[in-house]
Amino acid sequence: MTISKKKSVRPPEPFWNEFVSIWFSFCKEKFNDIPVFDGSSPRDLKSIIINLRKRCESGGHVWDTESATMRFRHFLDYCFQDRWLSENWLLSNLNRQKEKIFFNIAKQKDAERKK
Repeated sequence: MTISKKKSVRPPEPFWNEFVSIWFSFCKEKFNDIPVFDGSSPRDLKSIIINLRKRCESGGHVWDTESATMRFRHFLDYCFQDRWLSENWLLSNLNRQKEKIFFNIAKQKDAERKK
């Protein structure tokens, strides 16, 4: 007799389709091509989005469609400014380097406030 455990299904991240659309649009804009979205790509994107959402909410901000998509696009813009990331443009690399990007964003915002 085999007892099967049912895998709990987590609800999708809010605005998931919007994030995927932004990812594809950004790649088309910067590379004139669309990315492959298989393997670990959905998981890497989800990890980035969850981290963005947690940072937004911990700062007391609302995570709505406008805020979420703006923050994701802003994140991609910062990632693209990094030479290595722009030359190695994979969601797995962006996910692994997200802390570096968040630190650089914070550093830049702090410098702008001090002006």
